[in-house]
Amino acid sequence: MKVVLKQITKFGIIGVSAVLVDGIVYYFFSDILSVDSKLSKGLGFLVGTIYTYFLNKRWTWKYTEKSNKGMLLKFALVYAVSMGFNVFINEYVITAMPDNVFEINMRSTTETVNFFSIKSDKFLAFFFATVASAVINFFGQKFLVFNKVKLDPKDETKIEVS
Repeated sequence: MKVVLKQITKFGIIGVSAVLVDGIVYYFFSDILSVDSKLSKGLGFLVGTIYTYFLNKRWTWKYTEKSNKGMLLKFALVYAVSMGFNVFINEYVITAMPDNVFEINMRSTTETVNFFSIKSDKFLAFFFATVASAVINFFGQKFLVFNKVKLDPKDETKIEVS
């Protein structure tokens, strides 16, 4: 159990940073370049996927062997399923929610200047899509991609983890 909690913690840390990468790419393409939200979400997810593969491989799963085609294929399969759910949930929430905007404005005596704004429907859609894909990714990596039985040398319980 101790090893699994370590894995979840490491996966979570990497996941949060990958979400930031995903979010930055998503908002850059969708809001700054006005690219379609489905394509923008897919690009953000893809960049975050590449980022998380290398970090999780070494740190979370302690996989030191060279990647092989079978492992990369399994990883691609897990993330393809996850990406499908991610884009679907993101688009569903955007469509289902009203277009609310959260704004911070600065006012002077003569004008109001928009300091910051974010569409809450996009933010919530991104959040729900990310949570769903994180669950799929954790279990897919743990049980399909990096599933070799290992002993954690720092764990005194010597419990095998698959």
